[in-house]
Amino acid sequence: MSKKTESLKEIDIEIKLTPDHRKKIAQLLEDSPDRFLDARDFVSRALDVFLTWEKDPFNSMTKMAEMEPTMKQFQCMSMMMNPQQLKEMHPDFPEVWGSKWKEFLEKNPIQISESSTSQKQHDARKSEKDFERIQENMLDANNFLREIKFDDVIDEKLEQIQYDQWPLISTFYSRFFPAKIGVITLAEMMRKQKSPIVDFEEFKIKAYDIAEEIARKMIPFEKEKGKKRSQKKSTGLPKPYDLEETTGLQSIKEQRYKDRYFGKVTKSKESNEINLDGLLSALGLVKVFSKNKDTTITLTEKGKKFCLFDNPVFKGKVDESLSKDESEFIVTNCIPQRPVQHQIVKRVIKIVSETDFNKTPDMVDDLDEVCRMAIQDMADSDKLGEYAVKIQRDVLDKSKEILKSNKVIDDKILEINDDEKEVRNLKKMKKQTPVESIRIATMGRLSELGVVHWHINEGGRSEYTIEDKKLAESVSK
Repeated sequence: MSKKTESLKEIDIEIKLTPDHRKKIAQLLEDSPDRFLDARDFVSRALDVFLTWEKDPFNSMTKMAEMEPTMKQFQCMSMMMNPQQLKEMHPDFPEVWGSKWKEFLEKNPIQISESSTSQKQHDARKSEKDFERIQENMLDANNFLREIKFDDVIDEKLEQIQYDQWPLISTFYSRFFPAKIGVITLAEMMRKQKSPIVDFEEFKIKAYDIAEEIARKMIPFEKEKGKKRSQKKSTGLPKPYDLEETTGLQSIKEQRYKDRYFGKVTKSKESNEINLDGLLSALGLVKVFSKNKDTTITLTEKGKKFCLFDNPVFKGKVDESLSKDESEFIVTNCIPQRPVQHQIVKRVIKIVSETDFNKTPDMVDDLDEVCRMAIQDMADSDKLGEYAVKIQRDVLDKSKEILKSNKVIDDKILEINDDEKEVRNLKKMKKQTPVESIRIATMGRLSELGVVHWHINEGGRSEYTIEDKKLAESVSK
């Protein structure tokens, strides 16, 4: 008899749980009566997950995603995973929990050790006037940069980590101004340390601190002036935090912001490759080197040029986030690096330029269709390589699926139009499509750059006109 046959025979014999396991499972079933049918269901699911981990570890996360997470599980994953990966794993969470999610985080703060990144961020917040010190040292920092050839800068002890070349600028990066904060902060750290290479985590902590200090200046100014949502330059900055202790919710927000705007080293689930995510790398402004737990960062030549442009905020103005030179640089040097995003921007500007009176009641719908067609044309071309399938699946097909679901909800709303409460509940069930998210982020950034003027009319609908014709024309070159 083979060992395999003997093993199968042993498995046929009923396996008894230890008293401790039985007690813990019973308690779990009592605490979460709707999560599992019974003890057998729990054991079956547990075995299913563990067998996948043992036999096919690369698909273990997919297996785990088949079951809805608890709030505690989602909190844990939020701390460990890249936000975009977590969203792909559980696309409906935490939104389905509504206000209960925020209440949970407030009641269950994550314990933060003194040496943690969050504690270091909290300590950095205690140091005031860091923004003013950067302003004072900018001339010296810029002079330091001018002497460096960043194409030649490498960290010989570590390996360079590349951006994964995703052809879109992520919708998580709602504005470009944080990139300017990042490169200026990096330049100041280089000047202070007299080195073109600095520690990556220290940089992220410092850059977040500067972004928060700027927000403390911008937000009160905008409130005082009664700035509308379309006019606010503080969009894209972190909300200032004033409590003595850093809560779990705040810790998650800080880490998410730093990862999205200043960068994070990640491992691809599909290819197992190590990549660099974040706005700075998407725009081609930085280089990062990493090995094991050591990670450093420097500028690229493109990042150096962007840093050396004068910036209105760092010159003392709070009603303007980017200069014309900075906007033109982003439009002509950074956006074209992301081919799908570049096509979207070109077509969006074209339709805004050609629309009668530059606005129609259906402009948002027209812009969605323009974005969708730009993405579809690029996905159908041979220019995207391995990303064509992912864009088709995660952006185009997903949008089509959500639109179909939203149409069903709209039809139900028409049937019960007289029940206001039910109509409100149904409207909450509608989801934003990936294409809509891309359109919203694109138009917000074009408004920030001064390419288009964004106006919200009395009916609450967004209208757009070309604000800088020369800048708009430079996109198509």
